[in-house]
Order: sequence, then C-alpha cells, then structure tokens
Amino acid sequence: MILSLSAFLTSCPWDQPVEEPFGYGDDFRIIREMKMNEDKHLLVFNKTESLNFSELVLAQAIQGLYARENARYYCWASGSYEVWLEDMVENYGFTYEYVTLEQMVKSYIEDYGNGYVLYNRASLVESTNSACSIAGVTGYLPVDAALKSRVEGWGLELKIDASKMTERTCFDLYKDSFNTDGLVQQSPTNVRLRDWAIACGYFMFFREGTDTKELMFRGEVHDWVDEDAAMFGWVPNDEGQDVTVASQYGQFTIPSDHSLNTTVFACKNAFGEADFKQNAKETEIKAEQGKHYVCIMMSDGDNVQMWYNGFADNTKYFGAEKDNSFPMGWSIQPALLDLGPNVMNYVKRNAGEKDYFVASVSGIGYIYPQVYPTLETYTKALSAYLRRADLSVVQILDSGPSDKVVDAYAQIPELKGAIYCYGDRYAAGNGSVYWSNGKPFVAIRETLWNANVESMAERINGYSKDPTTIEGYTAINLHPWSMSYQDAVKLVSLLDENVVVVTADDFIRLITENVPQEDVVK
Repeated sequence: MILSLSAFLTSCPWDQPVEEPFGYGDDFRIIREMKMNEDKHLLVFNKTESLNFSELVLAQAIQGLYARENARYYCWASGSYEVWLEDMVENYGFTYEYVTLEQMVKSYIEDYGNGYVLYNRASLVESTNSACSIAGVTGYLPVDAALKSRVEGWGLELKIDASKMTERTCFDLYKDSFNTDGLVQQSPTNVRLRDWAIACGYFMFFREGTDTKELMFRGEVHDWVDEDAAMFGWVPNDEGQDVTVASQYGQFTIPSDHSLNTTVFACKNAFGEADFKQNAKETEIKAEQGKHYVCIMMSDGDNVQMWYNGFADNTKYFGAEKDNSFPMGWSIQPALLDLGPNVMNYVKRNAGEKDYFVASVSGIGYIYPQVYPTLETYTKALSAYLRRADLSVVQILDSGPSDKVVDAYAQIPELKGAIYCYGDRYAAGNGSVYWSNGKPFVAIRETLWNANVESMAERINGYSKDPTTIEGYTAINLHPWSMSYQDAVKLVSLLDENVVVVTADDFIRLITENVPQEDVVK
C-alpha cells in the first residue's frame, strides 16, 4: 500500500506528540542569585563597633548594593552567625577582616557615588521602609535624620528627602522601578533583611491593621507583583489571615524577618550547588502483622530565619545530641538551596544516619494551596526543588483536605506522598488518608504540641497493629516552639516493641504497598 505524504507523516512515530517533562530543569531558580567577590574575602561590620539601628540600616544597604555584582560585606552577630562565618572559612576558603561603618561609606562613595536618601524614623517610622525601597532602585544610601550631619562629613550628599514619605507614596512614585518577582514584608522597626530587599530592588512594606484602607493598599501591592513571587519577611497581623491574602494573589511566604546576611548566603558562585542528599535513605523494611508504624517530623522547617538563627545548632532542635536509635524527621525549606546552600551543606554534614528530611510547608514557600490560583506552575517549580534537594515527601499545611490540592501535588514525579497538616495543632485530620495518582496524602494523627508525652505513648501503644489499613499508621508532628527533640526521644522510649518508628519515606512507601487506595476520612 502506498501512503500519501500526509498519511505517511501522520503514521511516523517521530511526528507523534512527545510528552513534556512535568517540572523545570535543575538550573531553574525562583530566588535571585547574588555574586561573591572572586577572592571570597569578607569585610565584617558590627564587630569592632556596636552599630545602632540606623547605622545597621546604612551598613546593610551598602552590603546589599555591593552583593548584586561583588558581595564583600558580612554583618557580625553572636550565635549562629559566628558559626556560619567560621564555616565559610573552614569549608569554602573564605578570609575576613573587620571594618568600620565610616570605612564602608567611604568605599561606597569611591565605587558607586555619594548620594543618599533621607528618612526620619523618629517622626515617621514607615519612612524607614520607604528609604530602603528607594535605595534599592536608585543606589542612594538610606540615612536616618539622626545620622545626617555625620554622613555628610564623610562625603554623602542628599539626593531624595523621604523623611515624610509613607509606604503608599513610595509605592505610587517608584512602582515602575521595583522588581516584581518578590516583595519584602518587614516591620520598619526590624533592622534585619534589609540587605536582601535592597539588593533585589524589592518594595518593602508592612501594613498593620485590617481596616478597608489598609486592606485595599495591600491588595493593590499583591495584585501588582508577579504570580509565584516570593514574599520575604513575615506577616503584619494574623498568620492565617495574612498568609491567606498572599496565597490568594499567588505569592508564597518565606519566613525570613530575622535573617541577616542573606546576600552572602545567596552567592552560588561562592558555595556551588548544595550537596543535600538524604542519609537515611529508603530501607527494605516490610510491613508485618502485629506492628504499628509511626513517623515523627518536626514542623516549621519553612522558617528560613530559624535555620539562619539557631535551628541547625540549637540543642532543642537539629543541633541536639542525637539518640540515633530511631529515625527522626526534620522539615526543611527547599528554597534554602538558593538562600543558604552553605546552611544546607552544614545540615547535611551534621546529619546522623537516621535523620530524614521532608519539604515544609506546602513546598518552596508557605502557602494555603486551596486558594492558590497558580498551583500548576507552583508545583512544577516545586518539582525542580524536590529533585535538587533529594526530597520526596512534602508537608502540606492548609485549611483542610481538598481533591484539587491532592491531585495537583500528586502529579509531581519526585513526590512519593505527603503529610497533611490542618486544623487544631495540625491534627484535625486524625490520620485520614487521601489518594491520587497512586500516592497517599496522610493526615497528622498525633501532635507533640503542648502535649502529654506519656498519654500520647499510651494511645499509640493501643492503636491497630494491622498494616493493611490506615489505622496501622500514625504520623506525628513535633511542634518546635512548645516542645523539643528530647520530647521525641522520651516518646519513643515509652512505645511498645511492636510500635516501629520509620522515616517519612518508608512510612509513605509502606502505606502505598499495603493499604487499599481508597480515601479514608476520619
């Protein structure tokens, strides 16, 4: 039989539609990248002189403006920031020396110019944010009125007077100049995160109150910024309400309001790609009759500022001396691949063979998926981050279960299943399970959140020992702000020998292999 050309082409396999990969490639980033100087030499400020609020704002502005092409400044602070500085020296070849604010200003004048934008936090506190926002798009340094005479003596000259400028006015005047792939929601009384906001050229705002005028302005800002943009900082009012607002407009929140030196940690050319591979890989454990299976995960790992500020080395959290007799789950923010590859590598180096990591919460950032309008593109981005971070389980925090959400996340190839958190202390689901694409989404059943450990252990010891039903499994949330890793150790010590603690990965796999794929709602 002789085919026509069109019929021939139609019949050829190379002319058939090719299924595209679900997510984005490994080079995909949703967070901006900074550039470290070639010598990896840092000038450390706030060490030899203790800078006040206004001085720190000025210093961080210089830090941020340099970081766009030639990061060179590091803000000293006690605690973890000492750990990170020495870690950079030991593991990445950094060197450093101390520098004064005056030296920083004079160097900036020599390299970039002598303009400054004036604010007056004593008379209009929100002018602080306005001046920092303007600094990010003009390169002028934000200077408080209290520093005016001193910095002019160093050679700075007034270019813009924003001392009476509200955030509303700043937005109206400069919104066409700000970058729209992110926002910084930061209290004007909080000195931190300003290096990042200025380096990225983001609008800084913080609208406390829920009257109509405030809500309209917030809505206008959210509507103006890109969908799937990151909201850095933290919420001005109520967590649930404010994260809902951001989610409804398609922005994800990255808790980072107490972060310092983000412009240093985001220098991929200094640290390379984070080498974050799970130590506690999936085992060959098989479900046995007469056994009950449990996984324990500490929540709130989406909190970038906590990883910066103690989560990694605090003895209540990941920095605890590990028991190592049971697998412990830690939630971590996949965006740290970009915002702190050095932090991710530190965590990896200090992880025990039974430490296991899950993505928190809801993915690359804190969202409520039910109201997130661009869930399809968000999950595609999450796919790339899960692959890069070797994560296969996500904690989903939402107002309740949703077929739309389960179906969207279930399409992610790297995702094996999820832990669903909703309701009072994340445990309103009481161990329910929802299925999509052959993957289980298992609700938290028990929560170590202001909990009585002995009573919890007694309940778990009495749970079903039939692993062919969802009743044979318990996901446990550990709330870090009310309890600690030591509470998990105590709980495990009180469990009967027929209660088996497994990683979240094994937990999901055992359910997938043994439990009927039918939704069970409790």
